[in-house]
Amino acid sequence: MNLFLISLLALYPNGFFGAGPSSASDAGMMLEQGVLAVEYNPAGLAWVDSLEVGVAAEGLFAYNLVAIAYKYLDYPFAASFQKNINTWGFSLGGGYLIRPMATGAGFSAFFDTLRRRQDFSLRAGIQWRDYVGVSLGPRLWTAEDTAHLSALAQIGTAVPIPIPDFEGLEFLAGAAAEIAPACFRAGGGFAYEPWEGLRIQTLVSTEEWGAGLLLDNVDDRGGIWVRKEFPEQGGETPWQFGISYVRNLRSESTREVIVYRNLPGRVDTVYVPQDEAVTRDTSSSVVSSPDVRKKQERLMAKANRYYAAENYEAALEAWRGVVALDSSSDLAVRAKQDIKEVTALIETLQRIRSGRGNKPQ
Repeated sequence: MNLFLISLLALYPNGFFGAGPSSASDAGMMLEQGVLAVEYNPAGLAWVDSLEVGVAAEGLFAYNLVAIAYKYLDYPFAASFQKNINTWGFSLGGGYLIRPMATGAGFSAFFDTLRRRQDFSLRAGIQWRDYVGVSLGPRLWTAEDTAHLSALAQIGTAVPIPIPDFEGLEFLAGAAAEIAPACFRAGGGFAYEPWEGLRIQTLVSTEEWGAGLLLDNVDDRGGIWVRKEFPEQGGETPWQFGISYVRNLRSESTREVIVYRNLPGRVDTVYVPQDEAVTRDTSSSVVSSPDVRKKQERLMAKANRYYAAENYEAALEAWRGVVALDSSSDLAVRAKQDIKEVTALIETLQRIRSGRGNKPQ
């Protein structure tokens, strides 16, 4: 089993931890957000709020990982360490968020003490919200006193599928190409969130099939995954399975459940454009169907949770979903006002941070 893991490490040194990435091939790898993104597309580090720690294991804890990410001002940084019986390695990375685009770069090094092999890779990546992620960079490895240079490009996307009564259904697709030696892989699958905080993913690719189960309550994220490569030349390939857990450690704990538009006390002034006032006249509103109303209420509750956790970008996305379902309802009117005020809040926070950065030394 350990020799098999070593061979996997030599072929693909990045991307074996986390229920999402491991069960969704390059689609999940390129869209992973948070501390474990240092192992995949480093652009996902840009979404780190303050401080995150993550742990993961593959097999019967035959291969383990621990990672930490910290956001200093507007720049999240992360480091991870991996260890097996005969291999060990580390990754370093950082990201920057330019809403709605996230960018990042990372460096990884892996060492095989049994075969005396070293593997080094640089990666630069971008993400656009939760929809598209791209990563590429050079890779250098040495074996038997011979150096080899290659390059790897990966892309992944998640496309929402608008089917009534199946909110949260997405189509996943991803691909990767490497030169020297030349190889290509591609895959696709589905992700479904039947209940808030529960996500199921499946994948079939040119090399394997897999599935994963993820649980997420904003501050805690964990999952379990299984994968199996397609047999070659009639041989049987072993099952792969693993677990992962990420904890978001915030500098300030949430004191209470925050209702719509309660702005943090540390902000003195929020600049709201006067020419974009949102009307609250709902006299001509059409009553939404029970199903639409229920979906809007779920999204409003989700937006409140994200807002209370200071994950403003995710809150804005949920409020936009409320408006898209029925722009004439009272919840949509409230969501429009939330969008306006939280957008102004983000701009105000950026002004405050810019002012701090421009203070004379």
